[in-house]
Amino acid sequence: MTISAELPEIPQRELRNNVSRVLREVGAGHSYTITVDGNPVADLVPHRGMRRRVAVPREEAIAAFRGLSSSAQEWRDDSDLFIDDSLYDPYDRAYRRGEFGVGDKG
Repeated sequence: MTISAELPEIPQRELRNNVSRVLREVGAGHSYTITVDGNPVADLVPHRGMRRRVAVPREEAIAAFRGLSSSAQEWRDDSDLFIDDSLYDPYDRAYRRGEFGVGDKG
């Protein structure tokens, strides 16, 4: 993220009068700090969706999973704590956990 002090400033009035030019420049990669009465109020930056990553480097993916549980049982225990599979069948999960009392139908 950019810091306002690093960006050229554009007064709100200039932005209003030249919005098409300024937006073309932003689309080309330029960034600006918008000011009102000389006070910075907003940063106008290119949309970051244009530079979205579509893949994660192998080393970064491996680093993200480093330190996770290694045994299958530990993984199952952890998954019950952190994975919400209620979208699929909440009654089945509650039944497996023993959350239904005697005589409850699930």
